[in-house]
Amino acid sequence: MAGLIKDQMAPSSEVDDAMQQQPLQRQSPQQMEQQEAEAMNAQQEGQEPAEEGVDPESDPGYQQAAQFAMEALYKNKAAKDIAKSIKTARDPVEALANTAYEIITITDEKTNGAVPDEMLAAFATFVLEEVAEIAEAANVPLQPSDVAMALKQMILRFLGEQGVDTTQLQQAMDQVDPEEFNRMAAGEEQAPEEMPA
Repeated sequence: MAGLIKDQMAPSSEVDDAMQQQPLQRQSPQQMEQQEAEAMNAQQEGQEPAEEGVDPESDPGYQQAAQFAMEALYKNKAAKDIAKSIKTARDPVEALANTAYEIITITDEKTNGAVPDEMLAAFATFVLEEVAEIAEAANVPLQPSDVAMALKQMILRFLGEQGVDTTQLQQAMDQVDPEEFNRMAAGEEQAPEEMPA
């Protein structure tokens, strides 16, 4: 799958020009692990993670990467191939995580790391949600807990590839009941109906 997308996608000269103009600062794996742990703790407590003024809508690097990812997902019948791959997988959650991770990796390579480090989690979530929508359109039954588990796998994989010992983060993530995501989603779906007209 990744080879198909790599072959069909090439960064435009606009992306190359923009990337040369913007110096990027990378965080250490330990800083990224700390941010992810804080986000998970905030999520467990029912709070929104601190965004620290991060706005993907106004960041040109994020927007360029998002556009590239959307093209990778939907051009040249890639969505059809993605849907088939996830639908025929033994473990749809793992296939969902792997597909989204590969799209993110390819996007990062082709855009020369356009997404700022503080927006990587938001970008990963964006791509994962798009891949989940493709799967659902192909009648792959997914629950919010499945998407949450896929995101967990992606985070642990990324940090592991960065040389981080993910044991403690894995333990912290395992304390979150995946069914909680289903309950939260069900509550969000009911909320508009409860609003007075």
